[in-house]
Amino acid sequence: MDPNASISRKLRDYYGAIQEERIPDRFLDLLERLDQAERKTRTADHQ
Repeated sequence: MDPNASISRKLRDYYGAIQEERIPDRFLDLLERLDQAERKTRTADHQ
């Protein structure tokens, strides 16, 4: 068996499992707050 094929399969399985995990509400809240801060910064820079 090709070692690269084995590594590729394991990485696909690992990343597939990560994609199925739910994003914690606390992290989503943090991302929303960062988006709001960036919007405020952009608005202030354009005035």
